[in-house]
Amino acid sequence: MSGHFIDNAVYVYKLNYNCGPLSDGMAQAGYEFLKALSPDIKKRVVMKPNVTVPSDIDSGIITHPAFISGMIDYLKEIGIKPDDIMVAEGGGDNIMDEYYDKGGYTEVARKQGIKLVNLNLDESIVHKMPSAEYLKEIGIAKTVKENYFINVPKLKTHNLAVTTLCMKNLMGTITPPEIRHLCAFPKEYGNRWHEITPSGIELREEVLCRRLCDLAKASVPDLNIVEGIVGRDGTAFHHGKNIQTNLVVGGKNPTSVDAVTSYLMGFEPSAIGYLKIAFQRGLGEIDIEKIKIYEINDGSVKICDDINKYMSPIPFEVLAWDKHARDIPLNKEMLRRQQVLV
Repeated sequence: MSGHFIDNAVYVYKLNYNCGPLSDGMAQAGYEFLKALSPDIKKRVVMKPNVTVPSDIDSGIITHPAFISGMIDYLKEIGIKPDDIMVAEGGGDNIMDEYYDKGGYTEVARKQGIKLVNLNLDESIVHKMPSAEYLKEIGIAKTVKENYFINVPKLKTHNLAVTTLCMKNLMGTITPPEIRHLCAFPKEYGNRWHEITPSGIELREEVLCRRLCDLAKASVPDLNIVEGIVGRDGTAFHHGKNIQTNLVVGGKNPTSVDAVTSYLMGFEPSAIGYLKIAFQRGLGEIDIEKIKIYEINDGSVKICDDINKYMSPIPFEVLAWDKHARDIPLNKEMLRRQQVLV
């Protein structure tokens, strides 16, 4: 598909058989998706997965290491040397090695001969953004700024952001790590965190959403690929369940990729705070009918004739920190399916 990679398009792939997390399907999906896109890569590559909490390989909480390994297989196939391939994350402060070990990344690095990078210890490139709403000055890890940057989040929900996909995965690129916690509520706002904003969401969620949109101006991936062979709902961490969707969704624009992925999880993208604000700030299209969506089948790429055929078999549930379900609007297609089941 060389020369077909369109900046504002979103690409959807579905593994054509029902695999478990332990199967070769993860590696196959990573390899086939990246090969179908065939991005023009002419420098060192860094892949940033979601490994922000210590989790087992098959927990469904982190980007599966076998998926990353499949992507590495493709990169090697096109002539990129192992020394020029890195996996980088900033989830565990100075103990990132433990996160990599538990999540299976140390073993992948050993077998593939590639380097693991702890972004918590990375050199920072400072961005001054006077037009930003919250992040007027922010440091981004040099490793992701100076190389071909592939953002590889996990398909998950989040207790505050609703979905945690491409845009939120960029939080791990912020340096130094002590300023990375965009979910923290500003002290100057006092106890107003439950206050409902004009966006229709609580102020604490609004602050996170606007910070994420600021971040998207400073940390800009060359490519985003959401690993959703097995998705995770709940809080995004250890409370929730795994949902097998067999999906991979990708593209250059993180806002549009997040909108399509959120839709396939059953949600209405325009009802998700960070997507609504990202659209208002010109960061990308979130209306599914206005996004050019392609599907990948047997290595070929064509316009998707029906995005609904890729939708999750059940809607993803969002749990707040207190473990109670949040009432997040579902899209019309998922609502229709739920009504048929009733």
